[in-house]
Amino acid sequence: MPAEPDAWSRWLLERRDAGDARQREVTLEHLAPIRNRILHYAGPLEGLTLLDVGSGDGLVGLEALERVGARGSVIFSEISAPLLEQSRSAVAARGLLDRARFVTTRAEDLAEIGARSIDVATTRSVLIYVADKARALAELHRVLRPGGRISLFEPINRLTFPEPTDRFWGYEVGPVSDLADKVKATFDELEDPAAAAMLDFDDRDLARLAEGAGFERVHLECHIDVEPGSLARSISYEAMLDTSPNPLAPTVREAIAAALTEPERARFLSHLEKSVVEGRPIRRSAVAYLVALKHG
Repeated sequence: MPAEPDAWSRWLLERRDAGDARQREVTLEHLAPIRNRILHYAGPLEGLTLLDVGSGDGLVGLEALERVGARGSVIFSEISAPLLEQSRSAVAARGLLDRARFVTTRAEDLAEIGARSIDVATTRSVLIYVADKARALAELHRVLRPGGRISLFEPINRLTFPEPTDRFWGYEVGPVSDLADKVKATFDELEDPAAAAMLDFDDRDLARLAEGAGFERVHLECHIDVEPGSLARSISYEAMLDTSPNPLAPTVREAIAAALTEPERARFLSHLEKSVVEGRPIRRSAVAYLVALKHG
């Protein structure tokens, strides 16, 4: 019997892209270079055992399966049972179940993964949701074999939030910035309290935590970009309203409904629609890639 949807699976499979197939394609086109860089930094994978923590819908793990080859294996580790089912189905469709394992577990408690049993561990946007990041990194260190390595990607939201008052999701909202401020405040109010973990660290903290967990040769790259947002430009106005920024947050439409009166909504949405249709958003992003070794 299929597992009931949870916040994580609902977001990845529906709310992230507003249930819009075209928008999902655009998102995956955006994520593919990130996945490829994670695996590039992971190094040669042929014949190795790779653990993908927070495997989601299989973005990293499915590509890793091809790279480890017939003598290697990939462990998909995920808190969401529906997402693990999704990954299992995708692996089965590729005829590669013999080199995959699926584990329901949290990043900060990898008890089902044996100590010194993993060659490479990866994450993509996982630690950002974990309150006890030190424990999660300690668990990654524990499961790695001597000489093993981690390759992590994490957004550094502290460096890009809050958004300028004349922008909402990158779009210009100067004439209705007072209303935009109300909606932004409502996002904060409606978010799950666990979302605080998304803003409690920066790139320096991440490097320090990795070193504190016992990793050596820690290398971190932080990329900060402020540029015209091609990803945002591709989204339709209606899809944008039904999009949620993360699994712990409301959609734009839900936040607007909760924040504004009917006349305020009409005024705000009229201006926002014009900005989205004109398609001149500014994308602000800050991300970190971290690679480190366990002493061998």
